Amino acid sequence: MKRFPWFEILLIAAVMFIGFYAAFSDAQNLSWRWFTRDDAYYYFKVAQNISEGRGSTFDGVNRTNGYHPLWLLICVPIFALARFDLILPLRVLLIVMSALSAATGVLLYRLIGRVFAPAVGAIAALYWTFSYDVLVRVYQQGLETGIAAFCIAWLAYQLARFEEAWRANAVSSKHLVVLSLAAVLTLFSRLDLVFLAGMVGLWIVFRGHALRYLLPLDILSIFAAVLLAFMIRMPINEYYRYSNAAIFLIALALLIGIPTAYLFGLYQRHVMQNLRAGFVRLALSTFVTTTLVSILALTFSSRFAPEGFPRIVIPIQAGITFLFFLFTRLMIIGLRTESSHAAEGLSPVQEFRVRWKKWLSDGVIYYGITFGSLALYMLWNKVAFGTFTPVSGQIKRWWGSMSGRVYGGPARDPLAFLGLAYDGEGNAWHPVSTVLGQWAEQLYKTGILDVWRYLILLSLLALLFYLLLWVEKRRAKTALAKLGILPLFGGAWLQIFSYHITGYSAYKEWYWIGEHLLVVLVLAFMLGILYRLLLRVHLTPLIAWVLVGIYAMRLVSPFWQNVQRLMPYGEWEASAPYNDIASFIEQHTEPGSIIGITGGGNAAYFLRNHTIVNMDGLINSYEYFLALQNEKAGEYLANMGVDYVLANPTILNQLPYKGQYNPWLEQTNLYYGGKNLMRYRSNGP
Repeated sequence: MKRFPWFEILLIAAVMFIGFYAAFSDAQNLSWRWFTRDDAYYYFKVAQNISEGRGSTFDGVNRTNGYHPLWLLICVPIFALARFDLILPLRVLLIVMSALSAATGVLLYRLIGRVFAPAVGAIAALYWTFSYDVLVRVYQQGLETGIAAFCIAWLAYQLARFEEAWRANAVSSKHLVVLSLAAVLTLFSRLDLVFLAGMVGLWIVFRGHALRYLLPLDILSIFAAVLLAFMIRMPINEYYRYSNAAIFLIALALLIGIPTAYLFGLYQRHVMQNLRAGFVRLALSTFVTTTLVSILALTFSSRFAPEGFPRIVIPIQAGITFLFFLFTRLMIIGLRTESSHAAEGLSPVQEFRVRWKKWLSDGVIYYGITFGSLALYMLWNKVAFGTFTPVSGQIKRWWGSMSGRVYGGPARDPLAFLGLAYDGEGNAWHPVSTVLGQWAEQLYKTGILDVWRYLILLSLLALLFYLLLWVEKRRAKTALAKLGILPLFGGAWLQIFSYHITGYSAYKEWYWIGEHLLVVLVLAFMLGILYRLLLRVHLTPLIAWVLVGIYAMRLVSPFWQNVQRLMPYGEWEASAPYNDIASFIEQHTEPGSIIGITGGGNAAYFLRNHTIVNMDGLINSYEYFLALQNEKAGEYLANMGVDYVLANPTILNQLPYKGQYNPWLEQTNLYYGGKNLMRYRSNGP
């Protein structure tokens, strides 16, 4: 008999009750206290324009693709309601975000409960749905993070079902198609999750082979080794001069190093289980790879990396790669169980001949659907917008390439570069990194640890994770596979590298949604192993559920109180404006005016009779981006007939704008929030 899903019903009821309470509070709460990010209103305004037949445009004129497509698609029917009432779509959206939070919590409960026990899954679900920190980072701002979190959790859930299916029966094309579609949704929820989709493909295609576990780790090892080699050789700010060389070396190391490692048997169980033979083969593989990489790098560097690079980076990278490859294989050897057995003794070439057709057919189905969908989307972008990828990402990479710290600039230190910072926008592994960083700071004040205190605590946590794996080898390996932790881990690190490897400015804390979910799964994994160990000392499921109840009370009560404080009833006057900048513009400009703002998402949504043009380019056209790069943006706005610009004149004289609007600007004595409302002489300087 199927169990009554009482926990899921209670969870959904509680989340949705709080969501409805917040959604129907004073109208001004929605704009002043809940949906406050400019970036969210970029979606809202574009979705509104699409619903009203204007196409994919923020200002009604310029075509834009500066968004993640799945969330925009969801927003379109919601913001069709804006033609009746500007606040109504925000109320509906808050309820939708609450539903996404509840649905993600239920998926975590089912996934982790299926692997360990329902009580363990309940802990993870409660944290995700009733942590105020998760609410602020993931759901409150109205960004794509809510749908991205749901899609990642859904993909992980499908991977768990696939894990059970392929071990019991032959894998059908239907299984692969279902996983491909889940990966496509995840990819379109946030386009930088393409790396997760790629890692999931390796996890699926190479099932039953050591490649499944080692290949993702080896790919990460090569990325990390090259980047660390550059950081050892030079300061982080100097690295960005050689970012093209780093990419070139990574590509060479991957294209040469992975096949070489395979040919030397480094992905065969019987080789790994022989420590001496494995060490010798790894050394030979590293030597051959380094030799070939050196020859090709020196031969073609002038073409692919014209800025050159320090040659010492190659041997440093080789040494680090050797250590990483050795370390991962020693870890896997340490997790051997009695049932572990060597492969049939086939050589790598013989094994490839036996398996390649199956690998190819499965790969064609999965990657054909997943990356084929991405290719079609990129082709449509090229036709519709003149560029293959979202213009917002291109602009932020352009900012990062500049000498100044434009909108924050690229990562400033190695911790932020590697996503290991414990505060700020580079804190990718929150909440673990945040908590350990705070502990490290407190230990430093007592003189216990030095500047490496934080890295030591991270290493101790990683060691604890491995010890729990080692203590419960058989169950832990099964749980690790069912939770999909390895492909999630690989995808998360590649996403971090993708932002920082070339320098990316203005990255935000909400980018790291995959990392946040992975942290939850890893902590749930550790809790699940501890739960299994405690069962041996007569911990009963009833006691576990009592502990869950206590944890729920500690979370839900303050969560509910915070929402009540944030979203009161009867506090605002009905005539109070929804947005301060929109109100200021309405008071000091004529109806029908076109106003340029370096941002402007909130104002654009709440202004009925004005047009807001985004000047930083994040939600503008590709043509405008080219004009910015060529210092023709002033002329571009003039041709649009812009009447006013609301901006800080000092910022407009700095990078990336460099004063290119000045010939058309006429300052006034009207200021708001440090910005000057200036007239724009569209008829010429």
